[in-house]
Parts: sequence; C-alpha cells; structure tokens
Amino acid sequence: MDSESTIRASDELRRRAVLGVFTLAMAREAGFTRGATRHRRAAGTWRHVVGTAFVDVTSPELEGIRRRAVGASLCWPSGVVCLRTAALLHGMPVHDDGSTHVVVSGKRRPSAGLVPHFFDLRPGDTRRMLSFRITSRPRTALDCLALLPWHEAERLMAWVRTREILTVRDLSAAVIERAGLTGVKQLRRLLTLTAGGALSEAERRLHRLLRDAGLRGWEADQRIVVAGRVVARVDVLFRAQRLIVEVDGRLAHQDFEADRARLNTLTLAGYAVLRFTWHQLVEQPRSVLAQIEAALRRAAS
Repeated sequence: MDSESTIRASDELRRRAVLGVFTLAMAREAGFTRGATRHRRAAGTWRHVVGTAFVDVTSPELEGIRRRAVGASLCWPSGVVCLRTAALLHGMPVHDDGSTHVVVSGKRRPSAGLVPHFFDLRPGDTRRMLSFRITSRPRTALDCLALLPWHEAERLMAWVRTREILTVRDLSAAVIERAGLTGVKQLRRLLTLTAGGALSEAERRLHRLLRDAGLRGWEADQRIVVAGRVVARVDVLFRAQRLIVEVDGRLAHQDFEADRARLNTLTLAGYAVLRFTWHQLVEQPRSVLAQIEAALRRAAS
C-alpha cells in the first residue's frame, strides 16, 4: 500500500472502530490489504485483544477488561458478557482468568481468549455498558456463585450479601428456578451456610463461640442506621449494649479510608466496636470471649 492509501485506510478504520477496537474484517473493509494487516500485526502496531479483535497501540480510549469486552462484542455481536468478565466490570472481587466470557446462542467455539457459554437469559438479566451487553449485577452474582470454585464463591457471597446485591429471598428463588442445572447444589450449600447471618467461616466460628459461652441478645448481619441512613452492615450486634463485634477479613476492609470513616461514624453514634481476626478466633478464642464479655459489662455499668 502506498502512503496515501495507508492514510485513507487508517482514517476509515478509526471511523469504523468502536472505542478504538476493531476486527480484522473491519480493517479489510477500511481498505487494508491482507499483507498490510499481517505487517502491522507482526510489527506490533496492532495489538491483539480477543478473537479477531485488535487495537492500534496508539489508541488511548480503553484499557484492560473493558477493551476485551468491546472486542468480544465485535467478534460475537449477539453475545452477552457474563461470569468473571461481567463480575470484574461490575467491580466484584473475583479473579481475572485472562479469558473473556460471553453468553452466546448457536454454535461457538473458544477463540483466542473468547470463551462461549450456553444458558438462557431473561430480558431483565441484561443491561448495556459502553458498546456491549452484559449480565446485570444480580444475574452476574448468581451465575458466579453457582459456577466459580468454592473458595471464590464463598468470598463473593459475603461481598454481594453485605452490599444487598442479593437477598436470602433472591437466593432461595434461584435455587428453585435452577433445579437440575449445573451449580444449583453450590447455590443451595451457600444459602444453607449463610441463612443464619454468618457470611463466612470466620463469622460462623464467632457465632459458635458466642453460643457456646451462653451469650444472648446478639443479632447477626445487621444494618446500622444513623440519621435515616444505613452507615454499616455489621457481623454481630448486641443492640441493647450498642456493641458491635466484627471479623476483620482482608476483603471486607480493603478500602482503608472508607473503613476509617465507617468506624468514626459508628463511634460518634455511640457504638463500641470490637474487631477480631481469623487467627484470634482460632488461636485465642478465650481472649476474644473475655474482651466481648468485658465490653458487655462495661456497657451494663
């Protein structure tokens, strides 16, 4: 291609590209020959995204997971981004396996980072994000809880429940609706384990410690409302004594600034807050119990 043809083709491709992403078919339609296409790929001028989708290295428009989702929508226009990919786009704490997961209809095979999935979606299960369709937050959460490995699903369960993306009622309905489908056993197990308000093994251990000690008057997984606004969702609340007991998991307290602001708000509202780690619950249960009992005595006096 001569320089003039290259300029025209480049301008046309920029016009056709979606947020900087294009397919090889779009490049050919813009005027690039197969040889010119091969040259740019070999030289690294065009960087592979997923499938047959590429991006010019000078394009600043998108990075990472969003770029992959746009590329997936160009390769499989009727697809819906789902599972891990959708979860990451919704800000959920899941592992990025490097693939782009898409619900498709018809026959599709995995293709250069694109992974097809075949399950039914209802109209309310999807929404638009940028130029592509994606499963909604509740539908994404349900699919991930059902299909991710257990350790990830359990961690995600605590995250979505504390943010009220899913309720116990939602999970109960999903277990019924998905009867016989892959993943329903895991959903049922998660529902059973968390029905009492303990959203992790650490919280279940704390509950057993309190019950075995004969402590009463506490409630699990409670909202704290201050001035008509929910300011926190706490693991254990002794309401009468205004005592909060929390398991200090790394995931729940990753945002240092937000966590400090939350603690200050609770303190100013008159709550005492005790926080314990997994290590303390396992290795020092008597110390944990002694501190809780001391705080209860102090509140009573």
